[in-house]
Amino acid sequence: MTPSPSEPRRHLLRRLLPFVRPQRNALVLMVLAFVAVAATEPAIPALVKYVFGPGFREKPFAIWWVPVVLIGLFAVRGAFGFLGQYLFHRSITRSVMLMRQAMMDALLRADASVYTRLQSGATVAKVVNDPQQIISLLGASAMAVLRDGLPAIGILLWLLWTNWQLTLMALVVTPAMGYVVRRINHRVKRMADRNYDAQIHLVNKVDDVTRAWRVVRSFDAVDYERQEFAQLTQEAQRSALKTAAAAALGQPLSQLMASVGLSFIVALAIHQTRQAGGGAEEFLAYFAALLLLISRLRHLSDLMQPITTALSVLKGCLELLDCEPEQEQGRATLKSAKGDLQLEQVTLRYPGAERPALDALSLSIPAGCTTALVGASGAGKSSVVHLLLGFAAPDQGRITLDGLDIATLSRASLRQQFAVVSQDIVLFDSSVAGNIAYAQPRDDARLEQVLRAAALWDFVQTLPQGLDTPVGTNGSKLSGGQRQRLAIARALYKDAPVWIFDEATSALDSDSERAVQQALEQWQGKKTLIVIAHRLSTVRHADCIHVLGHGRLLESGTHEALMAQSGVYAGLVLMQHE
Repeated sequence: MTPSPSEPRRHLLRRLLPFVRPQRNALVLMVLAFVAVAATEPAIPALVKYVFGPGFREKPFAIWWVPVVLIGLFAVRGAFGFLGQYLFHRSITRSVMLMRQAMMDALLRADASVYTRLQSGATVAKVVNDPQQIISLLGASAMAVLRDGLPAIGILLWLLWTNWQLTLMALVVTPAMGYVVRRINHRVKRMADRNYDAQIHLVNKVDDVTRAWRVVRSFDAVDYERQEFAQLTQEAQRSALKTAAAAALGQPLSQLMASVGLSFIVALAIHQTRQAGGGAEEFLAYFAALLLLISRLRHLSDLMQPITTALSVLKGCLELLDCEPEQEQGRATLKSAKGDLQLEQVTLRYPGAERPALDALSLSIPAGCTTALVGASGAGKSSVVHLLLGFAAPDQGRITLDGLDIATLSRASLRQQFAVVSQDIVLFDSSVAGNIAYAQPRDDARLEQVLRAAALWDFVQTLPQGLDTPVGTNGSKLSGGQRQRLAIARALYKDAPVWIFDEATSALDSDSERAVQQALEQWQGKKTLIVIAHRLSTVRHADCIHVLGHGRLLESGTHEALMAQSGVYAGLVLMQHE
């Protein structure tokens, strides 16, 4: 059986319930407030009928009575309307907050493979902007249903009570209006999907230019990027215009059909009034109520575009909410490891790769020793770190930490044993202290110690706010070497039993590198140090150097022993000295 087109829409709306359900009490009160507003709606045509009927013919009323009744009526409507609006926005803002938190939680729990597919600009838009847009659009549509739908029901009941024959005839055009709205909504949905994709392309382009501005200018690509962005904005403009045009078509067509029905109803109402010998007040009251009903229905006919747009945006959010979470393989915990690591016949193949990144690799990294991993690009050095931190699991073999298979450890417990400085420096939009003591209690004495060790203390002393000086987005206010030294200080501050330095000194000048090397030497024998470097002068004093190639172990030994072998390592050293 073919599913109906409305089923996916209902499924999408059900996915929003966890974010809306906590506001159910406020929502119930909001609905009651708008029910109270709607209950006053039939009073308007009833008042018209009385004023132009018995009020004129039988017993005149005092003039002051008119403003008192009208002001009182609209005061009641205004009070309940304000209450409904306040509760509505309270529910909206809280639902947006919950949705953002859920999306951020999904992002934080996502498997490492998910991050290779994510685009930072689009992800930012999905987490920050999209929940606000989705909840606001759907909330505004629900508000319109309460604000216009409930009064429309009240007016319709009054019309049926006043003249049910004419009212039933007026409803004949409803199926035709529904058909037109459905056809137009189908096109609006297609255009809204294209418009959302166009907006995401724009976000990604702005994100690329912001991150790579140095590359753009060094390649003299300003005109090229301007042209690319102009093309994307034109596509977004065309998509938005087509969406708006498709949505705007619904209202005039609906009004045209309503006017056809209305013209016949007015003619019949006049004919009935003449035949029955009734007064003009009955016709005026019925006609006023009918115009009020049509006005309310006209507002309701505009709801399809915001609902369709919200659901199109929601699909993108659900992709993030449903992204594959990181699997917790083990539950065991390790308080503080000694740092003895062993890789036993480990094989790792990335999806789609022609050959394994690690091919039956066995390595010994003793506790308290400095172990270096060297080799050409693609040799497997970063893949070893990837496995040690639990970002992936080996296809074959096992890795042990102090004799325990790391697959039996919880991810949190495993990663507590490591402090990492990657070649890709990432800093947070926070202060110097906030970046170093990241996710840990602040200790100014320790901060000074690690900053001195990273050869950064003198520089921090010159900053206007010292340790509390903001470093900018990803350390934009710092030089490349300062960013790298700050990342080194963060790793030192963690004081984990195993430290991994992946090209940690590649951006440092010779003096800064020498200072960092001397600082690290004081921890030799106390910490397990894993150093990955292309600049082989930085690993000369390591206790053991492992030379990798194509995911395999080629050579192992001290610098002197490997040089004596005149093998791969000796060749690499000679190449760098040439």
